[in-house]
Formats: sequence, structure tokens, C-alpha cells
Amino acid sequence: MQGVGSPYAGNVWKFYAFRALTHFQLWLPIWVVYLTDERGFSLTQVTALDAPFWALMVLLEVPTGAVADRWGRKVSLSLGALLYTVTIVGFGLAATYWLVLASYLLWAVAWTLFSGADAAFLYDSLKAMGREAEYQKLYGRAWAVDSVASVVGLLIGAPLAAATTLWFPIVLSGAFIFLAWLVTLTMREPPRHEGEPLGYLSNAKEAARIAWRAHEVRYLLLLSGSSVAVAVSTFILVQPFLVHHGVSVEHLGWFGVPGHVVGIVAALNAYRLAAALGVARVVLLLPLLPAFALSALGSIDHLAAFTFYPLLSFLWGLSQPVVSTYVNERIPSAQRATILSFGQLVMSLLIAPLEPAMGAVADEFGLLAAYRLGLGALALLAFPMAVLWLRAHRAALRSVPEVALAG
Repeated sequence: MQGVGSPYAGNVWKFYAFRALTHFQLWLPIWVVYLTDERGFSLTQVTALDAPFWALMVLLEVPTGAVADRWGRKVSLSLGALLYTVTIVGFGLAATYWLVLASYLLWAVAWTLFSGADAAFLYDSLKAMGREAEYQKLYGRAWAVDSVASVVGLLIGAPLAAATTLWFPIVLSGAFIFLAWLVTLTMREPPRHEGEPLGYLSNAKEAARIAWRAHEVRYLLLLSGSSVAVAVSTFILVQPFLVHHGVSVEHLGWFGVPGHVVGIVAALNAYRLAAALGVARVVLLLPLLPAFALSALGSIDHLAAFTFYPLLSFLWGLSQPVVSTYVNERIPSAQRATILSFGQLVMSLLIAPLEPAMGAVADEFGLLAAYRLGLGALALLAFPMAVLWLRAHRAALRSVPEVALAG
């Protein structure tokens, strides 16, 4: 089998272990309730915390992606895991609004260090073994690992919080992220430069030039970023939605399971779906899935409407393997992490105003109105990008026999 005996073979299972430990988070089913009940914040205050969080993500996405391209994917992942450990422990112990905000800002730094570097680490490790054709399948498995770990965290975290306190599962989660940091220390940095490495700023500029000139890459990053931004902004309303409809804290975790199972199915079968339907049809699902879900959530004021939330999880599980594969095949390795970070940058830029706006609307006018706001944002942002991407994708297929810019 190709890659057997390679010094980079261990990177694959270590990457899975890293993803599992960073996603096995006991705070997942209760973190919004923790802020509203334990710390006494309103939903408007909770979502307002995310405005500086996502704004900082916007500022740091490309610089931290360039860090991974310049000094190494392993370095970026390791530093991110260490900061994430401090963040989660601080979040669970923070007794004031300003301390919680400080933990959010550290959180943003940690996440941007992961963003782009993780996908680039796996792709370049596989490329070093001559197995890059397996990337979409193996990255889909990584997202399935994420979802399985999250499901276990959901099922344990909620009853643990009910049996102890709302802050205890949060602080305990920091231990698992610390283990993820230890895993990064054992990883082997994959080769990433076809030629001489560029300086930090030169590499970032070159990445921006490549992404902008490749129209199909540019519009796909805008399309996926805007579609996922609306989905993420909607996810923060899950716990308020369930509490509003009478679900108790100890049962919150169970309601998260179907969505994660759907996400697992989507991630594991993304490459099959792309092969069966074609990449274009799968990409067009990115705005259609949240549009259908938000139409239902914005119309039905009943617990049964929660059955539409898994569609957003399907989008989440599907988007990353499909989008990152499409982009990876069209960009050079030296700028890979930076260009992949552009999609996260778009997402962060849009979430920064949208999520607080949805929280304020939910407080003032109710959850139905908040979901309708999300639907309006999707129609305004994602659907035009879908049209532009499809046009650019077809033009690229007509004009370039070889889709990949880098082998």
C-alpha cells in the first residue's frame, strides 16, 4: 500500500486523535445555559460576546494561516491547542462579563491557529506519501471523528452539569484539550514548499493573489463562508430554543445527537456524494440546505421544528471535505493554509454582525423572527455567490484542461 513505512504515516491517526480530543467537549450542550443561568447574561449579551470574537477571527485568520505556511502546520496546531486549553479553563472560571470576554478573545486566537493549518497538515502529509487522492475521504473521516467525539461530549456533559454545576464540565474539558496539545508534540511536520519559502508578508500577498485570480476558488470561498456563517449563527439559538419549549438541562445533550449523527453521515459520504451527483450539484446544496431549514424554523413555533436543525449539521459535515478538496486541487502547497483560511475569514466577517443581530432580535421579537433574519441574510449573501461560482466553475472547466494548479 502506498505510503506504508513513510515517516508521515503516523500523522494521519495522530490528526484523528487531535481532532477527537479537541472536539470531546463537555460544555457543548450547556454553554449558552451556563452564561444565561450561571452568569446571569441575557441572550443579547451572550451573542454580543461573539461580535469581538468573530471580529478578532477576521483580523487573525490570514496572519495565522500565514504562520502555518511560514513556520509549519504542526507549530500552528500545537500553539493553538495550548491557548485553547487556557481559554476553556478560563471560560469556566470567569465570574464577570469582562473575564468571559477575555476568554472569548483567547478562544479566537486559538481557533485561527487551527483554521487552515489542520486541513493543510493532513493534505500535505498525504501528499508526502503520494496519497493526496485520498484526502477528501480521509478528511471526511476526520469530521466524522469530530462528530462522534462531540456526541459523547453532549451525552456526558449535560447530565454531568445537572449533577454538579454548569461550570464544572467546562473546566474539565480543558484536560482533554491539553492531551490534544501533547499529541501535536509527536506529529511530524510535512514538507510544504515546492521551492524556496517566501517571507511571511510575501507569502500572504501571494496567497491573496492566487485566490483572487482563480475565480472559481474566490467565489467558492465566499459561497461556503456565507452559507456556513448563517448556519453557525443559527446554532447559537439551539439551547434557547429547547429551553423555550420546556426541555430540561439534563436532556439538552440528547437533542444534539441527531444533528451530529447526520453530520457524521455527511462527512463520511461527502466524496461519494460528490462522485454520484457531481461537484457542482453538491456545492449548490450549501445555500439550499440552510434555506430550507430556516424557512421551517421561522414558520413553526413548536418543539417539532427542531427536526430541521440536523439539515444545518448536514451542511457543516458536507461543506468542509468538499470545499477543501476543491480548493486544495487548485492551489499550490506553499500558500495552502493561508488560502484555506480565507474561507474562515469570510465566515467570521459575516458572523460578527449577524449572530449578535439574531440574538437581539430573538430577545426583542422572539426566535421565529431571528430565524427569518438568518434566512434573509442567506438570500442576500449566499445565493448570489452560488450563481457567480457556478459561472466561474463552468468557465474554468472549459478553459483549463488540468484543474490543479499544483500537483
